[in-house]
Formats: sequence, structure tokens, C-alpha cells
Amino acid sequence: MTVGRLVAGFGVGEAAIIVPLYIGGMAPARFRGRLIVFDNLCVTFGQLVSYALGAAFTNVMSGWRYMVGLGAIPAVLLVVTMSFCPETTRQLILHGRFEEAKGVIAKIFPNATDQQVDAKARLIRQSIEEATASISNKGLVWQMRQLFTVGPNVRALITACAVMAVSQLGGFNTLMYYSATLFGMVGFDKPTIVSIVVGATNFIFGFPNFVFIDRLGRRRMLLVTICGMCLSLVVAAIAFHWIPVNHDLTAAEPGDMGWASILLLVSLIVYIAFYAAGVAPISWVGTEFLPLEVGALGTMMKSVTCWGCNIIISSTFLSMMEGMTPSGAVGFYAGICFLGFLFAIFCYAEVHNMPLESVREIYHHGFGVKYAKTVQKQLQEARRGEQMTEEKTV
Repeated sequence: MTVGRLVAGFGVGEAAIIVPLYIGGMAPARFRGRLIVFDNLCVTFGQLVSYALGAAFTNVMSGWRYMVGLGAIPAVLLVVTMSFCPETTRQLILHGRFEEAKGVIAKIFPNATDQQVDAKARLIRQSIEEATASISNKGLVWQMRQLFTVGPNVRALITACAVMAVSQLGGFNTLMYYSATLFGMVGFDKPTIVSIVVGATNFIFGFPNFVFIDRLGRRRMLLVTICGMCLSLVVAAIAFHWIPVNHDLTAAEPGDMGWASILLLVSLIVYIAFYAAGVAPISWVGTEFLPLEVGALGTMMKSVTCWGCNIIISSTFLSMMEGMTPSGAVGFYAGICFLGFLFAIFCYAEVHNMPLESVREIYHHGFGVKYAKTVQKQLQEARRGEQMTEEKTV
């Protein structure tokens, strides 16, 4: 069991790093955020299905064996379907397979002319040549220096990792891991049903982000949802104050659900909804901030931030609930969300609809919040000019 979990962990860890990188490298700029969010939607859908299977096999003899065994099905499907996924254009061009890259670009942009496909491929090749000219024959140590000592790269990494840290330290996984304990305080005594409620909320409210992330932008969605998380946690902390709880997190006065229990239940569901609608998927979209030469290493650091903060939050939650009281612990998570809100205001630049080759320029201007707004206006004006030209041509 331990060896199997270790192997599965390697697979999950690699997927968490590679999938956002793959989508970011393949998707057109105007769909890039939405497609990375779709990856997160698929993750939450898988969690919901696993919760449902857990509920179905709860009372089945050796039901856990069926649950573990069924996990092989999506793994096999992934192995089969990956053969239909082409290599990314940047990887193909990086390894001198220019014509193959043009074929992939033609599939991504089916309405593009041969001249447009060739121009796109040449632009990518130029960007790669500029990025790799200085890293040929360079090792991992050099890449780490580039990532941790070069100002623009450091700022891009801080932005990506800070949002990821807030997504974990803001307390969401405490609901995932200890949902039965928390909801047991307000009258729910069936952990599998609680898990389905949490998983369903997490999945359903991922769709607003999928619909609006490339329309409203990452920054606006992030600000609204982090603020919503903070406020809902403040309400939950207030509700906890009126719910008598023992040190072992059992209700001191078991009975019917009162107004405080109902308020706690609603506030936690609202918190999950805000989390799923913004911070959760946007934390993985941060892959697009990182330039090509340090993209894989930076994405690895972002993934390490995710799982490292996950370990911190899951291993300290019960101690915090006992030592700080439930209100204090939830209030602490609200404070983390508030700090994330301030960070998003001052340091999170809007880069939606920007080609990856342009995103890297943002962080040459500090955290690039103001500069990104200028670039966005220029892009909008350029698109209007193209539309006017097309209308005149027609």
C-alpha cells in the first residue's frame, strides 16, 4: 500500500506540474486562462466522483479495495489518450522540428493562413532563440540562480507562489480533510454526505471562473473571490463564538441546530464557493508568468509551495482549533486571505490575452500592475483597429 501510494504520488505530482505547463504552451492567448481553469474543473469533478464512490462503497464488504482499484481506470485512459496529444510547439521548435511545430500551430489555429502559421512559428522560434542563447550548456544550478536572483524572474515567481500559498494557507484544505469534524458540530453525522456537499460546491462554482476568467481577467476575479473568502471566514469565526465546543472539538451542548450552527454552515459553503470560483483555479494559471528558460523550475517551485503549505495547514489545524479556539483559528485563516487581498491589489498584474512572449516583459517594470494596464489598453486598441480593418474590407 505504501509503495503504491508513493508511485501514485509521483504521478499526481508530475501531472500537477506538467499539465498547466502543457496547456499554457499550447493554448491561444485568449483561451489560455480558461483552459487551465478547465484542468482545475476536471480535478474537482474527479474529487466529486471519488466522494460519491466512497459513499457508495461505505457499507460494502472490503469496499475500500474497490475504491482503490477503480483509481486505475482514469490512469489507463490517460495513457491511451496521451498518444493523441501532440508535443508543444515550443518544445518542437526548441529541438529543431520546425515543420512539425507548424503542423501543430495549424491545428491550434485552423482558420489561419499558411503565411500566418509560418509567422507565428518564426515568432516563437525567435523568442526561444533569445531565451536559450544565454542558457546553452548551462546546468540546473545556473537556472536556479536565474530564477532566484534575476529581478523579473523573482517577481514572477513571488506572484505565482504567493497566490498558491494563499490558496492553501487560507484554510480550504482543512474543510476537505476535517469536513466531517466541522460539520458534525452543526448536526451532520455522516462524513460521506458531508464530503459530497463540499465536493459538489467546489466543482459547481468552478464554472463561473471558467466562463469569466478570459473576459473579466484574472486580477478582477482574484480580488472579488479573495475578498469573499475573507468575509465569509469572518462570519464563520463569529458563528463559532456562539457554538460551545469542547477541547476535543465535540459539541459541549449537543442538540438541535441553532441560528449560529446554520450561519456557520452557510458561511463555510459560501467560502468554498468563492474559493472554487477564483483562488483555486487562478493559483494554477500563475504558470503563465514564468519565462521559458525557468518555466519548468518555477512551476516545480509553485507545486512545492502548494503541497508544502498543504502539509502545514493540515498538520496544524487541530492544534490551532484547540489552542486558539475555533473562532481564533478561522479568524487566522481570514487574516491570511486579507493579506492575499492586499497582495493582489498591489502586486498581481493582469496578463490575460497577452502572448507568453509579452508576459515576461511585465516584470521588468516592478510587479507590473500599472504597466500591464497600459499594455492591455494597447492590445484593446490594436484589436479594435483589426476589427475596423476587417469591416472595411468586407
